[in-house]
Amino acid sequence: MIHRSTILKHFAVVILCLVGSAGTLLKSEETQEKKEVPTIEDAMIFNEAYGWVKKAEALMGTPKENSDEQAGLYLKATQIKPDFLEAHYNLGLIYSNQNKIEEAARAFEKVIEIDPAFKGAHQLLASAYHKLGNLEGAIKTLESGLQKFPDDSEMRKALASLQIDAKMDEAASGNLVKLVEADPADLAVRTELAMLYQRNGRMDKAVDQYLIITNKDPRNFAANYNLAQIYMRQKNFGAATEKLEEANRIRPGDPTLLERLGDAYAGQKELEKAVSAYQSALDKSEENERLYAKLGFSLANLDRVEEAVSPLEAAAKLNSKNADVFYLLGYLYTELKRTAEAIEAYNKALEINPDQKDVHYNLGTIYAEQERLNEALADLQRAVQLDPQYVAAWINLALVYEKIGKDPDAIYAHEKAIELGGGKASSYFHLGILYAKSGESDHAIDAFAKAVELEPDTYRNLLLEELKKVHSALDTVRYKDKFLHLLQMDQPVE
Repeated sequence: MIHRSTILKHFAVVILCLVGSAGTLLKSEETQEKKEVPTIEDAMIFNEAYGWVKKAEALMGTPKENSDEQAGLYLKATQIKPDFLEAHYNLGLIYSNQNKIEEAARAFEKVIEIDPAFKGAHQLLASAYHKLGNLEGAIKTLESGLQKFPDDSEMRKALASLQIDAKMDEAASGNLVKLVEADPADLAVRTELAMLYQRNGRMDKAVDQYLIITNKDPRNFAANYNLAQIYMRQKNFGAATEKLEEANRIRPGDPTLLERLGDAYAGQKELEKAVSAYQSALDKSEENERLYAKLGFSLANLDRVEEAVSPLEAAAKLNSKNADVFYLLGYLYTELKRTAEAIEAYNKALEINPDQKDVHYNLGTIYAEQERLNEALADLQRAVQLDPQYVAAWINLALVYEKIGKDPDAIYAHEKAIELGGGKASSYFHLGILYAKSGESDHAIDAFAKAVELEPDTYRNLLLEELKKVHSALDTVRYKDKFLHLLQMDQPVE
């Protein structure tokens, strides 16, 4: 910014020249062009205007500096001499200090109109335009200024900043690259360039810039932290942890940083460290639903069930719309035998998102254990509707069908589970019982054979115990040679 007194000295010299050279013509030694020398009348006009400027300057350093009175004096000078550059310039400065931005813009526009190469005026006018919301005008003003002063780094920085605001990222990166090339040691500009690359998904270029910064300044917080964000996005949790730990040494205790550090530890399955980081973040911040949830999930994954419940309940209290929190609470309550609370939590999760297959499965299983069979049936059916490949849900659904006497549906569900690879010995055993009850003895014996093959002692003994009943589901197969051979018996049990 040009200091006012410097320009005044210049004009003081000019007025002396005007008085002493009236009516003569001067020839420029450089251009050999003829120029008209100002007349005595011009000098008198300037002298009158200059008098008002001197009065305005006399108010500098007093309580009236930047006052309406001082502005009025400069304005008077411009009315007398409309091309009085310094008066317009200082008037713009006063209006800027008074936050009269429209008036300041008009004053700086006049400065550039009088002298398009007046250094500093383009930035002041661009700043005024920016405050007025005229981002396009601010950018064009700085572009025009750079045509006059292509090596002005401050003006180029200002232009790049406005271009970033305007989402003109390609143009902004071009200007930032020029600045870095001109001054490779300017780490602030290099950081802006790296952040711009990062915002636009050009991660390799961003990493290159951040690494240059950390090599020159290992304790640069922004570079370490932003590098970590990129590594996290790339699932490179080890590198992310290293940079976040360094950032935490530079600026210890920042809750956002500690949360991200917890995320990095969790990504590496270092859950104890993740718990510690999340807890530290909570200690240094206000109640945070997201942090409570992350802490609860980490504790749950460490099988610290009772400890996990409290932060998850806090998360649920702060945000009643997080289905995942209620789902995990339902699971933990089940583990703690708090069945009523588990059912409530699962139902809350389904209110938020009714298409959670695992919630339907878990809730259906609880209902089945409580003999609430119709409710169990509804949830288990919904689970397999949402995921027809859900083996565990097919198995439990088959068992519920059995209990309510829907044998054909039970047979279908067991066979579906077996088809999907869920061929447990218990599934084959139940399937054999159902086939035997329906008189399909060959299918029944084949199913029993598979159960015995998988768990010989368990299912031979179960079949023998079933045969001892007076009225047994095995009555249709008890005399079949194939069945007796399966049980390693010569005679049927009567």
